[in-house]
Amino acid sequence: MAELMLLGLFDNVETTADVLDEVRELGVRDEQITVMSHVPYAARIFGRKPARLWFLPFTLGGAAVGALLAFFITFLTPQIYRLHVGFQELTPVPPTAIVFFELISLCTMLGAFIGFLLQNRFPILTRRMYDERITDGYIGVEVRAPLDVAERVVGVFEKHHARVIQREDAANFKPQGIRHLLFWGAVATGGAVVLAIPLLFSYDIVEVPWINTMADTVSVGAQEGPRLAAPAESVPIQGPVLIAGEPATRPLPATATSLERGKALFGINCAMCHGLAGDRQGAEVGKYFPEIPASLAERAASLSDQELFLVITKGKNRMPSLAENLSPGETWDVVNYVRSLSQ
Repeated sequence: MAELMLLGLFDNVETTADVLDEVRELGVRDEQITVMSHVPYAARIFGRKPARLWFLPFTLGGAAVGALLAFFITFLTPQIYRLHVGFQELTPVPPTAIVFFELISLCTMLGAFIGFLLQNRFPILTRRMYDERITDGYIGVEVRAPLDVAERVVGVFEKHHARVIQREDAANFKPQGIRHLLFWGAVATGGAVVLAIPLLFSYDIVEVPWINTMADTVSVGAQEGPRLAAPAESVPIQGPVLIAGEPATRPLPATATSLERGKALFGINCAMCHGLAGDRQGAEVGKYFPEIPASLAERAASLSDQELFLVITKGKNRMPSLAENLSPGETWDVVNYVRSLSQ
């Protein structure tokens, strides 16, 4: 049976509610009536059943998807790429909690956004009846009805002084039907493909040969040993530090620049035990070791520059070796500064 699409404009809520009641009394189902307004009136105002809300299920679904993604990233992926950072487990608690929070929050918002679009039947892929005066404050009532009922609906519209009554053949307003499903199916498929492509390569489901020398590199984890030391006869890039147990370099002149460098290096490496002036004053570590000389200048006076160099480089008694901290040139700068303390 042929049908008509009717659109009437009304200027207040009470009149619109009366129109809807009388149209339903004519046998028009609620699904065939659409109310359009620039104000989001509640459905109960017009005596209609509230529309089913998609926000909650999509919001909860988004949160569940976020939790699954976080579980995949924090629990499953480390089992494939086993990388220990420091002394932590493969899945440490604090970073894992942050990943779960971020992904659940993000997917919850995305789920709510998608639910909002579906609730509003986005996108509209078919022709719809509309009048721009609805934006200016009128309330539009659209009715789809058979020809014999349509004339009585027009009578209801005229009875309540509808501002405009539009009539058009309902054949020109096809329901969205399969188009809507195809659109969202295409969106979901495209999103899944975009997400799956990098995963296929990351987890070697699709293997692409390329050079990866890091896979063959010998590595040592945090605090693991034994560490690979240099061969016994190897020479550092800055040259040998000692030759036959003696300094391999000559002392540097005690210039102002050398003394300034020596003072800075002494403050970093030595002042914690000897004090910045070599008198143990302010030495946070040295105060626990009374055997450390109270006057480093007097103790150093009995040693030659070469002997001071060796003590700093190799260590002595409780004093550790500073060979890894100081280069030969920096060690001579410290020797010069220690000599200057007596002045």
